[in-house]
Amino acid sequence: MNNDKKQTSQPKLTLNDEDKLYLAVAAKSADRLTFVYTLVCLKANGRQWNAIPTTEISTFDNVKDADIYFKTVNQLMEYQQKDVGPKKIKKILANEIKAFDEKVR
Repeated sequence: MNNDKKQTSQPKLTLNDEDKLYLAVAAKSADRLTFVYTLVCLKANGRQWNAIPTTEISTFDNVKDADIYFKTVNQLMEYQQKDVGPKKIKKILANEIKAFDEKVR
């Protein structure tokens, strides 16, 4: 690769592991829209995660963009679960995750 050439490729999406703790993700399509549901714990005071998870729904009119978002969230969840804290929180919230999964089937 020639280092003199400018790289013009930009990421399609960037998420960080600090704003939200991702617990579960699901996707559904209806008509021409794709909905990606995420169960997350938000930051409570800048340092700790809120103990009560919330569901967010992101809507896409482009299947490819929805797929990118879905796969990115999955990768971020996998990354977060490598740490002890998020792993414990996910275990503690197993019932909430199960309820989320049942709702989005």
